[in-house]
Amino acid sequence: MNKTLLTLFVAILSSFGFAAKASQDTTVVTSHQDVVIKTNPAVGHTLYPQWAEFPNTNVSYRRVMMMLEFECAPGLMCGEWDYINNVYIGHLGGVNGDSLGYEIARFITPYGKGRYASSNWSHTWYYDVTDFAPLLHDSVEVIYQHTGYEGNTDRGWKINVKFICVEGTPVREPIAVHKLWSGSFPMGNINNPVESHLIPVQQTLNSQTNNVRIRMMNTGHGADSAENCMEFCAKYREIMWDNNMVSHKSIWRNDCGSNALYPQAGTWIYDRGGWCPGSPVRYDDVDILNVAGSSQHTVDMNMEPYTAYKSFGNINTTGFLIEYKPIASTNDATLENVIAPSPESEFLRYNPICNQPIIVIRNSGSTDLTSLNIHYGVEGGPTSLFQWTGNLKFMQTDTVTLTTPVNWTASSGNFVIYTSEPNNATDQYNADDTARTTFATPRIMPKSFVVSLRTDGAASEKYYRIIDMNNGNIVFDKNNLTDNTTYNDTINLAANACYKFYFGCDGPSNWGGQNKSGLNFWAYTQYIGSGSLSFKNLGSTLPINGLSLSGSATAFAATSADFGAFYSFNFTTESTLSVSQVNKAEFGLEVYPNPTSDLINVIYSSNEEKSRIELFDMQGRRLDYQTATQKAGVAEFNLAAYPTGIYFIKYLAGEDVIVRKVIKQ
Repeated sequence: MNKTLLTLFVAILSSFGFAAKASQDTTVVTSHQDVVIKTNPAVGHTLYPQWAEFPNTNVSYRRVMMMLEFECAPGLMCGEWDYINNVYIGHLGGVNGDSLGYEIARFITPYGKGRYASSNWSHTWYYDVTDFAPLLHDSVEVIYQHTGYEGNTDRGWKINVKFICVEGTPVREPIAVHKLWSGSFPMGNINNPVESHLIPVQQTLNSQTNNVRIRMMNTGHGADSAENCMEFCAKYREIMWDNNMVSHKSIWRNDCGSNALYPQAGTWIYDRGGWCPGSPVRYDDVDILNVAGSSQHTVDMNMEPYTAYKSFGNINTTGFLIEYKPIASTNDATLENVIAPSPESEFLRYNPICNQPIIVIRNSGSTDLTSLNIHYGVEGGPTSLFQWTGNLKFMQTDTVTLTTPVNWTASSGNFVIYTSEPNNATDQYNADDTARTTFATPRIMPKSFVVSLRTDGAASEKYYRIIDMNNGNIVFDKNNLTDNTTYNDTINLAANACYKFYFGCDGPSNWGGQNKSGLNFWAYTQYIGSGSLSFKNLGSTLPINGLSLSGSATAFAATSADFGAFYSFNFTTESTLSVSQVNKAEFGLEVYPNPTSDLINVIYSSNEEKSRIELFDMQGRRLDYQTATQKAGVAEFNLAAYPTGIYFIKYLAGEDVIVRKVIKQ
């Protein structure tokens, strides 16, 4: 157990938008550190139990987040298939304590065939496990289960599991956690109906209970002879409370093609029954408010009636009934997450940005949230104000795009945001109203360039547009495309402005297959071929991450043509630096990562056989330089020995010069 104050917490973890203030102590509990997981083909699952020491029962949690980090195991290939992984709470209070076997999180592994540790293929996800807070005290056995039947001699994963425990007043204090049902049950089998497993459960509540939550994880697996259920069909579930239906919901994920972990090797773009490869299984929560303490209730889950004939699929379900004391506050808005700007891998499709930050807010008070002030900006610079209005019930969230422009000229590299005055009243718990995250500078494009698009055989699904991020207006819209056709469109934009390029693949399919397949998807190339997308400046390809979008793009690059439902990026036209010089047409220059703590990579291109790349500080002193002997390439500079602040990369080829700003943190 590693206890820290918020300083370390912010430095390590608040980048994913988890709001907190210095009055809240934070304990980071690691249960699994660099554990290599493999399958056991003989039985189909492998258990990895670890003991972890959590804060004692005198500590109240405002929030508990579980962090799951996945990467290829050293010296091995990544796992190949999309297998179910689970995190269980085993024993509590030592080896002789209570044995629970409660599943608190579920994850589906990505299609990792052909990936290796040397590829730096890693990803991090977060789960809100605050509802399980009563189980997360003192000595706890945390069991990670990896299922599957693939070979285990040459492949596997390396995982890290951590719990971020933030002390404070609970939104509502959980009293008890009761398991309702858990297992993998057949769907559509009249000789073994699913309802014989999902039986009603009666529960007498604690005398202090005021409200309850039914928390579930529901995923469909297997394929039957009727509708490919349950993996590739959508069936609803109903939650009954005292024989009254309180929730009706389809067990389906329709956003697999938007996965942040892309491209993958298999059919990662296909939508599925409540899950996507390489993605956490989302909690399915039903809140029931204003119940009487010591009362008795019946809870039941019914599945959509359905009959199959053979090869039955399964619904894999876990359900809990969680009891709570009364809601602590009347007016309480929580800054739930910062999606952009954010360095988190889960939000890479939305970053970096040059305007319009995206956040998630939550109503943590008993009164409906109808208004909220949101203050934000670059640390050290002016603050913008966005006045949100809406209607959120208790625990409901809203994803908010902040349209009031941001002044990005401050040099800190940190974005700060805080909320105030929910419902024009004082926030009764303001310790989770503030977040601080780092941001990277977006791409810089010339104000005039050419978009070169070669469509595949499913052009009706494709379109692209350029959006002015200062006002939200679409300034260029390309649609109604023809199959297997090349388009070259000259784009003329305002100087020193912020734009978004968005390429969508979610239009209607005209060939019978699923859309959201990018410009190159291995399972479709035999039917519709592949396309390509590049950005050109008077005939030279601009180095967007060093690559164009094409079927032959290097794997793992964010600009692979196998990008699923959409591909987008923010960019600015013309540098805002006072030392910036004109981008010449034959030039390309990109610096990443930016901000950095040490190494930067400089991608350069020109028509000159010999050029020079120089590093300067704010005083104009040249600190380092390299001579390039080819027209395009990558140069590396190490800033580790220099103090934090602003630096400049200057690229000289013949009489032409480009300058880029670099932030050292």
